[in-house]
Amino acid sequence: MCMMKTVTTSMSLAEELERLSGENGAKKELNGWRLSSSAPELGVQRARLVSKDGKTLLNNIQIPERFRQAYKWRYCRNWFHLIIECNWRTICILFLLGFIVSWTIFAVIYYVISRLKTVKKDESCIANVDTLISAFLFSMESQHTIGYGLRYMTDLCPPAYLTLCVQCVVGVFLQTILAGIVIAKILRPKKRRQEMRFSRMAVIGPLDEHDKRPTLMIRLADIQEKLFLAESHVRLYMACSKINSRGDRELIGVKDMNVGYDSGWDRVLLLWPIIVRHVINEDSPLYGMSRENIVKADFELIMTVEGIVEATGMTFQARTSFLPDEILWGYKFKPMVLMNEKLSKYEVHYSFFDQTERVCDFDAQTIETEETEDEHHHNASGFL
Repeated sequence: MCMMKTVTTSMSLAEELERLSGENGAKKELNGWRLSSSAPELGVQRARLVSKDGKTLLNNIQIPERFRQAYKWRYCRNWFHLIIECNWRTICILFLLGFIVSWTIFAVIYYVISRLKTVKKDESCIANVDTLISAFLFSMESQHTIGYGLRYMTDLCPPAYLTLCVQCVVGVFLQTILAGIVIAKILRPKKRRQEMRFSRMAVIGPLDEHDKRPTLMIRLADIQEKLFLAESHVRLYMACSKINSRGDRELIGVKDMNVGYDSGWDRVLLLWPIIVRHVINEDSPLYGMSRENIVKADFELIMTVEGIVEATGMTFQARTSFLPDEILWGYKFKPMVLMNEKLSKYEVHYSFFDQTERVCDFDAQTIETEETEDEHHHNASGFL
Protein backbone atom coordinates (compact mmCIF):
# COMPACT_ATOMS: atom_id res chain seq x y z
CA MET A 1 0.00 0.00 0.00
CA CYS A 2 1.33 3.35 -1.01
CA MET A 3 1.91 5.91 1.77
CA MET A 4 1.06 9.54 1.03
CA LYS A 5 3.53 12.21 2.10
CA THR A 6 2.15 14.81 4.44
CA VAL A 7 3.59 17.90 6.08
CA THR A 8 2.64 19.46 9.39
CA THR A 9 3.16 23.08 10.28
CA SER A 10 2.62 25.32 13.26
CA MET A 11 2.61 28.61 11.39
CA SER A 12 -0.24 30.98 12.06
CA LEU A 13 -2.19 32.51 9.18
CA ALA A 14 -0.53 35.90 9.71
CA GLU A 15 2.96 34.34 9.67
CA GLU A 16 2.13 32.36 6.55
CA LEU A 17 0.78 35.40 4.70
CA GLU A 18 3.90 37.32 5.68
CA ARG A 19 6.01 34.50 4.25
CA LEU A 20 4.02 34.40 1.03
CA SER A 21 4.32 38.15 0.50
CA GLY A 22 7.96 38.44 1.59
CA GLU A 23 9.98 41.27 0.05
CA ASN A 24 13.54 40.09 0.67
CA GLY A 25 15.69 38.97 -2.21
CA ALA A 26 15.66 35.23 -1.52
CA LYS A 27 11.88 35.03 -1.27
CA LYS A 28 11.43 37.25 -4.27
CA GLU A 29 13.63 34.99 -6.36
CA LEU A 30 11.42 32.04 -5.45
CA ASN A 31 8.26 34.06 -6.05
CA GLY A 32 7.50 33.95 -2.33
CA TRP A 33 7.15 30.18 -2.04
CA ARG A 34 9.17 27.42 -0.49
CA LEU A 35 9.63 24.12 -2.24
CA SER A 36 7.17 21.41 -1.33
CA SER A 37 8.59 18.82 1.02
CA SER A 38 7.51 16.17 -1.46
CA ALA A 39 9.28 17.87 -4.35
CA PRO A 40 12.59 16.45 -5.56
CA GLU A 41 15.78 18.47 -5.57
CA LEU A 42 16.09 20.58 -8.71
CA GLY A 43 18.81 19.62 -11.16
CA VAL A 44 21.05 21.83 -13.23
CA GLN A 45 19.71 25.33 -13.70
CA ARG A 46 18.23 25.77 -17.18
CA ALA A 47 17.90 28.95 -19.14
CA ARG A 48 14.46 30.58 -18.89
CA LEU A 49 12.47 32.88 -21.10
CA VAL A 50 10.40 34.11 -18.14
CA SER A 51 11.53 34.15 -14.52
CA LYS A 52 9.44 32.76 -11.68
CA ASP A 53 8.37 36.29 -10.74
CA GLY A 54 7.31 37.12 -14.32
CA LYS A 55 10.27 39.10 -15.66
CA THR A 56 11.32 38.54 -19.28
CA LEU A 57 14.88 37.20 -19.39
CA LEU A 58 15.93 38.11 -22.93
CA ASN A 59 19.03 39.96 -24.14
CA ASN A 60 18.95 42.14 -27.27
CA ILE A 61 22.23 41.70 -29.16
CA GLN A 62 23.54 43.82 -32.08
CA ILE A 63 20.42 45.85 -32.72
CA PRO A 64 20.68 47.51 -36.20
CA GLU A 65 21.22 51.25 -36.18
CA ARG A 66 17.87 51.96 -37.84
CA PHE A 67 16.13 50.08 -35.05
CA ARG A 68 18.12 52.02 -32.47
CA GLN A 69 17.05 55.32 -34.00
CA ALA A 70 13.42 54.19 -34.06
CA TYR A 71 13.77 53.10 -30.45
CA LYS A 72 15.18 56.48 -29.40
CA TRP A 73 12.30 58.26 -31.15
CA ARG A 74 9.74 56.04 -29.47
CA TYR A 75 11.57 56.58 -26.19
CA CYS A 76 10.93 60.31 -26.53
CA ARG A 77 7.32 59.83 -27.59
CA ASN A 78 6.56 57.50 -24.66
CA TRP A 79 8.29 59.60 -22.02
CA PHE A 80 5.18 59.79 -19.84
CA HIS A 81 4.80 56.01 -19.57
CA LEU A 82 8.53 55.52 -19.10
CA ILE A 83 8.55 57.99 -16.20
CA ILE A 84 5.65 56.13 -14.59
CA GLU A 85 7.76 52.96 -14.69
CA CYS A 86 10.46 54.65 -12.60
CA ASN A 87 10.65 54.07 -8.86
CA TRP A 88 9.18 56.46 -6.33
CA ARG A 89 12.55 58.00 -5.51
CA THR A 90 13.01 59.07 -9.13
CA ILE A 91 9.40 60.33 -9.32
CA CYS A 92 9.88 62.51 -6.21
CA ILE A 93 13.16 63.92 -7.53
CA LEU A 94 11.56 64.79 -10.88
CA PHE A 95 8.60 66.36 -9.08
CA LEU A 96 10.92 68.52 -6.98
CA LEU A 97 13.25 69.46 -9.82
CA GLY A 98 10.33 70.35 -12.11
CA PHE A 99 9.21 73.18 -9.86
CA ILE A 100 12.68 74.36 -8.83
CA VAL A 101 13.90 74.57 -12.44
CA SER A 102 10.75 76.43 -13.46
CA TRP A 103 11.07 78.95 -10.61
CA THR A 104 14.77 79.47 -11.35
CA ILE A 105 14.35 80.04 -15.11
CA PHE A 106 11.69 82.68 -14.68
CA ALA A 107 13.57 84.25 -11.76
CA VAL A 108 16.59 84.82 -14.01
CA ILE A 109 14.33 86.36 -16.67
CA TYR A 110 12.69 88.70 -14.15
CA TYR A 111 16.07 89.70 -12.73
CA VAL A 112 17.50 90.46 -16.19
CA ILE A 113 14.42 92.52 -17.12
CA SER A 114 14.53 94.49 -13.86
CA ARG A 115 18.24 95.29 -14.30
CA LEU A 116 18.31 96.14 -18.01
CA LYS A 117 15.02 97.89 -18.53
CA THR A 118 15.25 101.67 -18.19
CA VAL A 119 12.27 103.27 -16.48
CA LYS A 120 11.43 106.48 -14.68
CA LYS A 121 13.39 107.52 -11.63
CA ASP A 122 12.38 105.84 -8.36
CA GLU A 123 10.21 103.38 -10.31
CA SER A 124 10.95 99.85 -11.47
CA CYS A 125 9.35 97.08 -13.54
CA ILE A 126 8.96 94.84 -10.50
CA ALA A 127 8.78 96.51 -7.12
CA ASN A 128 11.31 95.37 -4.50
CA VAL A 129 13.09 92.97 -6.88
CA ASP A 130 16.71 94.07 -6.92
CA THR A 131 18.58 90.81 -6.28
CA LEU A 132 18.49 87.31 -7.73
CA ILE A 133 17.07 85.94 -4.48
CA SER A 134 14.21 88.44 -4.48
CA ALA A 135 13.57 87.59 -8.16
CA PHE A 136 13.40 83.90 -7.25
CA LEU A 137 10.89 84.61 -4.48
CA PHE A 138 8.78 86.72 -6.84
CA SER A 139 8.86 83.92 -9.44
CA MET A 140 7.70 81.35 -6.90
CA GLU A 141 4.95 83.64 -5.53
CA SER A 142 3.69 84.45 -9.02
CA GLN A 143 3.62 80.86 -10.31
CA HIS A 144 1.62 79.62 -7.33
CA THR A 145 -0.47 82.82 -6.91
CA ILE A 146 0.76 83.36 -3.38
CA GLY A 147 1.13 87.14 -3.67
CA TYR A 148 2.50 88.38 -0.34
CA GLY A 149 2.24 92.00 -1.57
CA LEU A 150 5.82 93.08 -0.94
CA ARG A 151 6.93 92.27 -4.50
CA TYR A 152 4.53 93.14 -7.31
CA MET A 153 4.40 93.83 -11.04
CA THR A 154 4.02 97.34 -12.46
CA ASP A 155 2.76 98.38 -15.90
CA LEU A 156 6.01 100.08 -16.92
CA CYS A 157 7.66 97.08 -18.63
CA PRO A 158 5.65 95.07 -21.19
CA PRO A 159 8.32 92.29 -21.30
CA ALA A 160 7.84 91.74 -17.56
CA TYR A 161 4.10 91.20 -17.56
CA LEU A 162 4.27 89.21 -20.81
CA THR A 163 6.75 86.93 -19.06
CA LEU A 164 4.33 86.71 -16.13
CA CYS A 165 1.56 85.54 -18.49
CA VAL A 166 3.82 82.86 -19.94
CA GLN A 167 4.82 81.70 -16.46
CA CYS A 168 1.19 81.34 -15.38
CA VAL A 169 0.47 79.11 -18.38
CA VAL A 170 3.65 77.08 -17.92
CA GLY A 171 2.98 76.72 -14.20
CA VAL A 172 -0.52 75.31 -14.73
CA PHE A 173 0.77 72.93 -17.43
CA LEU A 174 3.66 71.78 -15.23
CA GLN A 175 1.41 71.17 -12.23
CA THR A 176 -1.00 69.17 -14.37
CA ILE A 177 1.76 66.97 -15.81
CA LEU A 178 3.48 66.31 -12.48
CA ALA A 179 0.21 65.68 -10.66
CA GLY A 180 -0.85 63.32 -13.47
CA ILE A 181 2.40 61.36 -13.16
CA VAL A 182 1.95 60.95 -9.41
CA ILE A 183 -1.71 59.89 -9.73
CA ALA A 184 -0.91 57.46 -12.53
CA LYS A 185 1.92 56.02 -10.46
CA ILE A 186 -0.37 55.55 -7.46
CA LEU A 187 -3.09 53.89 -9.54
CA ARG A 188 -0.75 51.48 -11.33
CA PRO A 189 -1.69 47.89 -10.40
CA LYS A 190 1.96 46.77 -10.22
CA LYS A 191 1.76 46.05 -6.50
CA ARG A 192 -1.53 44.27 -7.09
CA ARG A 193 0.26 41.98 -9.54
CA GLN A 194 2.82 41.05 -6.89
CA GLU A 195 0.01 39.70 -4.71
CA MET A 196 -0.71 36.93 -7.21
CA ARG A 197 1.02 33.73 -6.15
CA PHE A 198 1.76 30.64 -8.24
CA SER A 199 2.80 27.26 -6.89
CA ARG A 200 6.53 26.65 -7.06
CA MET A 201 5.95 23.30 -8.77
CA ALA A 202 3.39 22.05 -11.28
CA VAL A 203 2.04 18.52 -10.98
CA ILE A 204 0.70 15.87 -13.33
CA GLY A 205 -1.88 13.55 -11.82
CA PRO A 206 -5.44 12.31 -12.24
CA LEU A 207 -8.16 14.86 -12.87
CA ASP A 208 -10.01 13.77 -9.73
CA GLU A 209 -10.83 10.69 -7.72
CA HIS A 210 -13.29 9.38 -10.31
CA ASP A 211 -11.62 10.56 -13.53
CA LYS A 212 -8.10 9.17 -13.98
CA ARG A 213 -7.26 11.18 -17.08
CA PRO A 214 -3.79 12.72 -16.65
CA THR A 215 -3.97 16.44 -15.98
CA LEU A 216 -1.38 19.16 -15.59
CA MET A 217 -2.24 21.26 -12.54
CA ILE A 218 -0.90 24.57 -11.21
CA ARG A 219 -2.12 26.24 -8.05
CA LEU A 220 -2.91 29.96 -8.08
CA ALA A 221 -3.87 32.32 -5.27
CA ASP A 222 -4.61 35.98 -4.66
CA ILE A 223 -3.35 36.75 -1.16
CA GLN A 224 -5.05 40.17 -1.03
CA GLU A 225 -8.04 39.75 1.27
CA LYS A 226 -9.96 42.99 0.61
CA LEU A 227 -9.25 44.20 -2.95
CA PHE A 228 -10.98 41.66 -5.16
CA LEU A 229 -10.48 41.20 -8.89
CA ALA A 230 -12.99 41.20 -11.71
CA GLU A 231 -12.87 39.33 -15.04
CA SER A 232 -9.83 37.26 -14.10
CA HIS A 233 -8.66 34.76 -16.70
CA VAL A 234 -5.62 32.55 -17.19
CA ARG A 235 -3.55 31.38 -20.15
CA LEU A 236 -0.95 28.63 -20.43
CA TYR A 237 1.68 28.35 -23.15
CA MET A 238 4.47 25.93 -24.01
CA ALA A 239 7.64 27.46 -25.46
CA CYS A 240 9.71 24.77 -27.21
CA SER A 241 13.37 24.86 -28.21
CA LYS A 242 15.81 22.57 -29.99
CA ILE A 243 19.47 22.38 -31.05
CA ASN A 244 19.84 23.27 -34.72
CA SER A 245 22.37 22.01 -37.26
CA ARG A 246 24.88 24.68 -36.17
CA GLY A 247 24.81 23.50 -32.59
CA ASP A 248 22.85 26.49 -31.28
CA ARG A 249 19.73 26.16 -29.20
CA GLU A 250 16.89 28.08 -30.79
CA LEU A 251 13.29 28.84 -29.90
CA ILE A 252 11.10 27.00 -32.40
CA GLY A 253 7.64 28.10 -31.34
CA VAL A 254 5.03 28.70 -28.69
CA LYS A 255 2.01 26.43 -28.38
CA ASP A 256 -1.21 27.30 -26.61
CA MET A 257 -2.37 24.86 -23.93
CA ASN A 258 -6.07 24.66 -23.31
CA VAL A 259 -7.12 25.58 -19.78
CA GLY A 260 -10.79 25.92 -20.65
CA TYR A 261 -10.95 28.95 -22.95
CA ASP A 262 -13.21 27.08 -25.39
CA SER A 263 -15.83 26.59 -22.68
CA GLY A 264 -15.24 29.69 -20.56
CA TRP A 265 -13.40 27.90 -17.75
CA ASP A 266 -10.35 30.08 -18.26
CA ARG A 267 -12.28 32.83 -16.45
CA VAL A 268 -11.29 32.01 -12.90
CA LEU A 269 -12.83 33.04 -9.59
CA LEU A 270 -10.01 34.18 -7.33
CA LEU A 271 -11.92 34.55 -4.08
CA TRP A 272 -9.86 31.65 -2.74
CA PRO A 273 -6.84 29.63 -4.00
CA ILE A 274 -7.65 27.58 -7.08
CA ILE A 275 -6.00 24.87 -9.17
CA VAL A 276 -5.79 25.56 -12.88
CA ARG A 277 -6.07 22.35 -14.90
CA HIS A 278 -4.99 21.30 -18.37
CA VAL A 279 -6.33 17.88 -19.38
CA ILE A 280 -3.68 16.00 -21.37
CA ASN A 281 -5.61 14.66 -24.35
CA GLU A 282 -4.93 14.32 -28.09
CA ASP A 283 -4.91 18.10 -28.48
CA SER A 284 -2.34 18.67 -25.73
CA PRO A 285 1.35 19.30 -26.52
CA LEU A 286 2.14 16.87 -23.68
CA TYR A 287 0.16 14.01 -25.21
CA GLY A 288 2.23 10.87 -25.76
CA MET A 289 5.04 11.93 -23.43
CA SER A 290 6.25 9.73 -20.60
CA ARG A 291 7.71 10.77 -17.30
CA GLU A 292 11.25 10.32 -18.63
CA ASN A 293 10.43 12.23 -21.82
CA ILE A 294 9.15 15.23 -19.88
CA VAL A 295 12.24 15.44 -17.68
CA LYS A 296 14.51 15.39 -20.74
CA ALA A 297 12.32 17.62 -22.94
CA ASP A 298 13.29 21.13 -23.97
CA PHE A 299 10.30 23.30 -23.20
CA GLU A 300 9.07 25.92 -20.77
CA LEU A 301 5.53 26.37 -19.55
CA ILE A 302 4.54 30.04 -19.26
CA MET A 303 1.40 30.88 -17.33
CA THR A 304 -0.29 34.28 -17.25
CA VAL A 305 -3.20 35.59 -15.23
CA GLU A 306 -4.96 38.84 -16.02
CA GLY A 307 -7.50 40.69 -13.96
CA ILE A 308 -9.20 44.03 -13.43
CA VAL A 309 -8.76 45.81 -10.09
CA GLU A 310 -12.26 46.72 -8.95
CA ALA A 311 -11.14 49.84 -7.11
CA THR A 312 -9.51 51.48 -10.15
CA GLY A 313 -10.74 49.52 -13.19
CA MET A 314 -7.14 49.02 -14.35
CA THR A 315 -5.91 45.75 -15.86
CA PHE A 316 -2.78 43.92 -14.75
CA GLN A 317 -1.00 40.73 -15.79
CA ALA A 318 1.07 38.39 -13.62
CA ARG A 319 3.33 35.73 -15.09
CA THR A 320 5.43 32.76 -14.08
CA SER A 321 7.10 29.78 -15.76
CA PHE A 322 7.84 26.11 -15.15
CA LEU A 323 10.72 24.08 -16.53
CA PRO A 324 10.44 20.29 -17.04
CA ASP A 325 12.26 19.56 -13.77
CA GLU A 326 9.66 21.69 -11.95
CA ILE A 327 6.84 19.34 -12.95
CA LEU A 328 6.06 16.49 -10.53
CA TRP A 329 4.71 13.30 -12.10
CA GLY A 330 2.10 11.31 -10.19
CA TYR A 331 1.32 13.98 -7.59
CA LYS A 332 -1.62 16.15 -6.67
CA PHE A 333 -1.98 19.25 -4.52
CA LYS A 334 -3.18 18.88 -0.97
CA PRO A 335 -6.59 20.47 -0.28
CA MET A 336 -6.26 23.82 1.47
CA VAL A 337 -9.86 25.12 1.64
CA LEU A 338 -11.36 23.09 4.46
CA MET A 339 -14.53 23.34 6.51
CA ASN A 340 -14.24 24.09 10.22
CA GLU A 341 -17.17 22.11 11.59
CA LYS A 342 -17.09 23.88 14.96
CA LEU A 343 -17.40 27.33 13.41
CA SER A 344 -19.39 26.21 10.35
CA LYS A 345 -17.01 28.25 8.24
CA TYR A 346 -14.53 27.46 5.48
CA GLU A 347 -10.87 28.11 6.27
CA VAL A 348 -8.00 28.61 3.82
CA HIS A 349 -4.81 26.94 5.06
CA TYR A 350 -2.02 28.75 3.24
CA SER A 351 0.58 26.48 4.79
CA PHE A 352 -0.69 23.78 2.40
CA PHE A 353 -0.33 25.94 -0.70
CA ASP A 354 2.81 24.27 -2.04
CA GLN A 355 2.27 20.90 -0.42
CA THR A 356 1.71 17.89 -2.68
CA GLU A 357 0.98 14.25 -2.07
CA ARG A 358 1.76 11.15 -4.07
CA VAL A 359 -1.04 9.48 -6.05
CA CYS A 360 -0.54 5.75 -5.67
CA ASP A 361 -2.64 4.41 -8.53
CA PHE A 362 -1.62 6.93 -11.17
CA ASP A 363 -0.30 5.33 -14.35
CA ALA A 364 3.30 6.40 -14.81
CA GLN A 365 3.55 5.26 -18.41
CA THR A 366 3.01 7.22 -21.60
CA ILE A 367 0.18 9.74 -21.46
CA GLU A 368 -2.63 8.31 -23.58
CA THR A 369 -6.25 8.82 -22.62
CA GLU A 370 -9.66 7.87 -23.84
CA GLU A 371 -12.61 10.00 -22.93
CA THR A 372 -16.29 9.90 -23.62
CA GLU A 373 -18.28 12.87 -24.78
CA ASP A 374 -20.01 13.04 -21.40
CA GLU A 375 -16.72 13.04 -19.51
CA HIS A 376 -15.32 15.78 -21.69
CA HIS A 377 -18.38 17.90 -21.08
CA HIS A 378 -18.17 17.70 -17.33
CA ASN A 379 -14.39 17.57 -16.80
CA ALA A 380 -12.89 19.87 -19.40
CA SER A 381 -9.74 21.84 -18.74
CA GLY A 382 -10.41 24.66 -16.33
CA PHE A 383 -10.01 25.27 -12.61
CA LEU A 384 -11.25 23.91 -9.33
